[in-house]
Parts: sequence; C-alpha cells; structure tokens
Amino acid sequence: MEDEVIIGLEVHVRLLTKTKLFCSCENREVEEPNTNVCPICMGFPGTKPMLNEKAIELAALAALALNCKINKTFSFSRKVYFYPDLPKNFQITQYDAPIGIEGELMLLKAGRKIRIRRVHVEEDPARLVHVGGDITSASYALVDYNRSGMPLIEIVTEPDLKTPAEAREAVATLALVLGHIGVCDPSAESAIRVDANISLAGGKRVEIKNITGFANVEKALLFEIARQKQLRAMHIEIEQETRHFDEIKKTTSSLRTKESEEDYGYIFEPDLLTYHITDSMISSLAPALEELPSKRISRLISKYQIPENYARIIIYEGKNFADFFEHTADIFEDRIMLAKWSVGDLLKCLNYNRIDVSQAKITPQSYAEFLSMIKSGEITERLGKELIKEFVATGADPRRLAERYKNENFENLDLTQVIEATIKENPKAVEDYRKGNQKALQFLIGKVLEKTNNTADPKKIRDMLNARVAQ
Repeated sequence: MEDEVIIGLEVHVRLLTKTKLFCSCENREVEEPNTNVCPICMGFPGTKPMLNEKAIELAALAALALNCKINKTFSFSRKVYFYPDLPKNFQITQYDAPIGIEGELMLLKAGRKIRIRRVHVEEDPARLVHVGGDITSASYALVDYNRSGMPLIEIVTEPDLKTPAEAREAVATLALVLGHIGVCDPSAESAIRVDANISLAGGKRVEIKNITGFANVEKALLFEIARQKQLRAMHIEIEQETRHFDEIKKTTSSLRTKESEEDYGYIFEPDLLTYHITDSMISSLAPALEELPSKRISRLISKYQIPENYARIIIYEGKNFADFFEHTADIFEDRIMLAKWSVGDLLKCLNYNRIDVSQAKITPQSYAEFLSMIKSGEITERLGKELIKEFVATGADPRRLAERYKNENFENLDLTQVIEATIKENPKAVEDYRKGNQKALQFLIGKVLEKTNNTADPKKIRDMLNARVAQ
C-alpha cells in the first residue's frame, strides 16, 4: 500500500491597499532598492506602528469569502526571530486571535472542500537578494527593505490536501476568489507566496518555503514526495526541517531545522491596541461577496448565452480578464464569437507575451472593432489570427494594422494570376484533385494563401480553384 501524503498550505497574500500596514509608505513594488522606506518600516528605535484600517477591511473580506467565523475582537503579537529581513528582529503578526477561523474552500476539480484553519494579518519582511547563486550557494546577500511592512494576510489550511495537484488547485482557487473580490492582484509579482507543509503518514513534517507560481507549488511537492519516499525505502529517518525549492532545478534543498511555535517567543504587541470589527463594517463588505467566481460563471452563461467551458475559462483567468470580456460584450453583440476569440487567440497572445490583459495596450473598444472587421468580412479570419499577435503586443489601431499588413503583403496581386501560378507549379496536386482527392484541394488553397500571405479569402480561393481545376 502506498504511503498516504498529507499536505497543508500557508498562503501569503499581499493586500491591495495604497499604503503599507503600519506606515504611510506606498504599498507598491519599486525598482530602486531601499527607496520606499521610512523609520517605521525600517524598524528604527522609538518608532510606533499605525494600523492601516483598509488592510483590516480586506482581511475581513477575505475571511468572509472563505466562510470563516470572524473574531470581532483581535490584537497583534510579536513573532521574534533574528534574520536580516527583519530590521526590528521581530515581525508584527496575529497569533492568539486571528481575524478569521474555521473556514472552507471548495475545490471544483477535486470535488470536495478543504478546511481553512485561520486567516490573519501580518507585515511582510524585507526581500533578500542573493548574489552569485541561490539561497543555498550565494556568495553573499543584499537586503532590499522596500517590501518591509507591506500588508499581508496569511491563509492557513488544515492538512486536508492529498496530492500536489490538489495543492496547486487550492492556491489557484484562492487567487481566483481573492482577486475577484478585490483583496489582491494575483497577476502582480510575488503577490502570492506559498509555504507548503508535507509529510508521509507517520512521518515528520517538512516545510518548503516561499514558493511562487501555481505550477511550482505542484512541482515542489512532487519532488518532495519522491525524496521522502526514497528516504523511507532506504530506512533513513526524515528530519523535520525547512527546505528551499529551486525553480530551475525543480528540486528542494535543506535550509534549517524547522522551528516550533515556542521558538518564536510570541508576545503581545504593546504598541498596538486591541481592535474591534463592528457589525456595520461586516455589513458594508457584503456587496463585494454577492458575486463570487462560481456565481459569475452562471451569470455569464445566462446573460451572454455562451458555452459553460468558455465561461469557466474566462472566469478562471481572473477578474481582469473577466471584466475585459464583459466590457467588450457591452459593445460587440456576437458574444459566441467574442468568447471563442477571447479564450483562444487573445489568451494565447497574452500568455506568449507574459502579460495580464490589464497590462496589454488593447482596450475593449479596439478589441470590439477588431472582431467587427472579421465578422463583416473586411479581413479574413485567417488574417485576423495573424494580426492579433501584433495587435495584442502593440495595441496598434486594428484598421490601420490591417491596411498596412495588406499593403506589405501584396493584397494588390491579381488573385487569378496567383491561382494560375499555383496550378502551374503543382501539377500533381491538380491531377490528384481531379481524381477526387479532397486533400489535394486543401493543399492548393494553402499554397495560394502562402503567396498572398493569408490576405485572400479562403472561400473565394476554393470557388476559383474549383472552377479552374474542373476545366
């Protein structure tokens, strides 16, 4: 019998606030190191934290979306450890009374719910930059304190996950839910970081720290399962430790012996008060919870009459993509065509350019115009598939793009002359078609399209070839 795998996650999510958790520095990534800092987030002696109330609202919203019980009275604690990324030598977090407890998350692919143990607020440590290698082999490390003090929630699951694929789905689903309600922007760099805890039944727990990317969560856990099973087969004891995942090698390596809760020496944070979440605050958050992703999928199917698989892809690409689709649907009436192109060519181009639709230069208006040109026959679908690559990459006006492409690609050629040349150059294909081979006709159509660089209408080519070859 195979060893049972036990997986739990600690998912760190950066909140969408304007400022950091305890100071007025901007909550955004800055390229120049150590420039988005102040005495508070640098931990200077004598400074006092000032709580960002918006962070508390977003944390409560996340907890409610995960069906958690809300602790209406909560406080903060100091998590004490000594490491270069903590200038104060402690992290302000929540320990005894997190904002939310005892929640749940539905995994649609797995077809079951996993339990959420807690949702709590904490500040982000600084970022370590390893020079001359990774965390295990670098010559030295530099510290960028720009990230220090950014507001996070940590979502801790119970050890209910059974496979790396389920763990990946859990993180992706969390990102989807939290993105849709405006708690975080999952497309931002390092907006979601995962610590994955894994053990084999009866064995000690190993923690893999700071994994970014849904796919990497699965890859890290797959390697760790294989490593632990190999050790068990060799009768070597598995140590309780913290490990690092190398995204290039797709392996984990030991960092340090895993600390226990007692090692952190949690104490009450004396510079912050005990806080209260009111019923009116909870009521004010209710509208954001009215349409979670599963409900939005149903609405897209009903409102736009699109297939369920299209609706799911649109929603699972995230809030920005779903909003872009709906804004375009307000302008372009053929929603089936819109959905088909969106989940197909548009999404492929965004992925190829490694950008979110919110980062692309296209707008719902220009995208609707592009699709209208295809629908009206102004450009062929085949040409549209070529144009959309540059359209998404540059945001160029689709009409001017089409005109330029046609001029550059010999639109002014006489199609009759092109067909005559194609027939002359491919006598065997012509003979095969006359004998009833339909694939030969497709071959000839393809050759004509090559000569016109996909600017000609395939239906017109087919009709003209049929008329000419049948002679």
